[in-house]
This record gives sequence, structure tokens and C-alpha cells, in this order.
Amino acid sequence: MAKKNPKPTGKSGLSTSVWIAISAGLIFLGIAGGVLGWVLTRGESGPSVIKPPDFAYASAAPKRAPEAYQFAIDNPDTLAQIPCYCGCGQEAGHKSNLDCFIKSRQSDDIVFDKHAAG
Repeated sequence: MAKKNPKPTGKSGLSTSVWIAISAGLIFLGIAGGVLGWVLTRGESGPSVIKPPDFAYASAAPKRAPEAYQFAIDNPDTLAQIPCYCGCGQEAGHKSNLDCFIKSRQSDDIVFDKHAAG
């Protein structure tokens, strides 16, 4: 009867599958740490963080209007790629969903549109 070959091991005596598991765990922790760091610091650009306009917090505005305006502030390129879906483009001349939130923007100087606040 032939002898079975033992699992390959490194110099430390640990099997290759254990080293793969340890490496995968370290890679996962590194990625998770990077994502967590990004989530905790996103939208913070120093002392001049731009906030949603006051009318987004009005009682007549939708409950999540401030969150939507903050998304528009932080992600204008994304909203510029989304067509206006409420039909205001025909009446108000909006070319994209971004126009429902922001009339004009020059760096940190933003003129907001009230359209998205109801």
C-alpha cells in the first residue's frame, strides 16, 4: 500500500490553506478599514463643509429633502447623468436631475433650486 502525501506546509509548519485564510482575512480587514474610513469622513472637506439650504428643512418639504440636497451637493456629477424624471424639464428647462437641486455652482458658492423641496 502506498503512503499518502501529507498536506504541504511552509517553514513554520502551517498548511498552505491556513496561510491563504490568514492572507484573505488581512486583505478583508484592510478593505473594510478603508471603506469605514471613507464612510466616516465623506463629505468633510475641512471647515467649509456645504450644508443643504434652510428651505430643505421646512415643514412643507419632504422628510428626506435635506438628505437629498446633501447628496446633490456631494455628488453633482452623478445627478448630472440622471435625466429629470418628474417632468419639470419641459417646464423649468432642467436638463438633468441635478437641476432640480442646484441652479448654479461656482466651487463652494451654490445657488439652490427649491424644486426638489416640494
